[in-house]
Amino acid sequence: MTETVKIELNYGFNGTFQCEIPSERLIYYHQAPPGIDNVASRMTQVLNSPLELPPLDLAVVPGDKITIAVDYQAPVAAEIINAVWDYFCDCGIEAGDVTILQTRSESNALQEKLKAAVTSELQEHASWVIHDPDSKEEVGYLGTSAGGERIYLSRHLLEADFILPIEKVGFDPLIGYAGGGSSIYPGLSSQEAIIKSRGQSHRELTPAESRPLRQLIDEIGWMLGLQYSLQVIPAGGQTTAEIVFGSLEATFRKAKQLLDEYWKLEPEYKSEMVIIAVEDGPTGHQWNQLGSVLETARNLVTQDGRIVLLTQIDSELGEGLQILSRCHEPLDAIKPLRDSQPGDLLAATQMALTGDWALICLLSKVSSDEVEDLFVIPLEDEAEVQRLLQSDETVSVIASAQYAYGHLKQG
Repeated sequence: MTETVKIELNYGFNGTFQCEIPSERLIYYHQAPPGIDNVASRMTQVLNSPLELPPLDLAVVPGDKITIAVDYQAPVAAEIINAVWDYFCDCGIEAGDVTILQTRSESNALQEKLKAAVTSELQEHASWVIHDPDSKEEVGYLGTSAGGERIYLSRHLLEADFILPIEKVGFDPLIGYAGGGSSIYPGLSSQEAIIKSRGQSHRELTPAESRPLRQLIDEIGWMLGLQYSLQVIPAGGQTTAEIVFGSLEATFRKAKQLLDEYWKLEPEYKSEMVIIAVEDGPTGHQWNQLGSVLETARNLVTQDGRIVLLTQIDSELGEGLQILSRCHEPLDAIKPLRDSQPGDLLAATQMALTGDWALICLLSKVSSDEVEDLFVIPLEDEAEVQRLLQSDETVSVIASAQYAYGHLKQG
């Protein structure tokens, strides 16, 4: 009798896919780490024992202007902000002296959702600011980098007495690891800086290897005098596996270690099929989530193998994916994407590169015609996924793949 492994994957907003795969065919099965049950309790612990810095109550005094820079992608952000506010309140800080600063997102509804979930004092009295990178009045000059670049940042950062970034730590195709100040720059800088920072990833580099933009982000953190930082490591869906608090450098170092432990995949062999589940996250469920997902899939699947994406994406194609949809072959899109630098550059580039390497099959709520234009095979329902699994192909399975990074084990 053949032994099987039971697989259960959450995907999209409320999808659950279950199957059994014979153990001899299963190369790798990565499951999401468990989420923290009591975020408020964990926040009390970390706020009272910061890494490599004195207690927070020694760093703020009543009357200080405090800017909390909140990463849209950080899980459980509202619970974290509430815990931080409780602490600041005990220090004599007034809500009117607090600014909640966020980068411009695709939807102001994200800020409204966050605002509705925090304590009423912050809702009513704190300043809620969405940074406008096009506004000359909203940005000011910080200084010149070692490389001679003039750095501009939001005045809400430059004029604050105390800045606290709340950031999601994650793998990033462009800068290696997001977090450690990457929510500050370029997102809270000028539009010119934001456009200049876009790129098509460094496929040849591992996350830990040095990148120019990552070095600039680190330098800007030092120039701005960032001290304390909250780094959030995601669990499945919209939960968090761990929260780290203390000095910017120490928290980022610790958070990267935890991220590797929870989300770095290193199978020994490539598989002929990779099943990937992508869940709704703090910023929603859309095409941009697929950038890093497809890079991981391409690293782990054999050439001409099959990548099966489980999603409930129902959003319109961005500019980059529209460019891809008009091409005759996937790789024809690379140059026009590089030339136009659209907002969904990474997702569109990875879709093109991966589509040239392997067969992509997508379960989504997007029309079949639109999916096919992206050189992707549309799947109508879970039954079609089950049928794909009836073959004798080797399989790897990745849960909550929007947070994962994978490549073959070295050596």
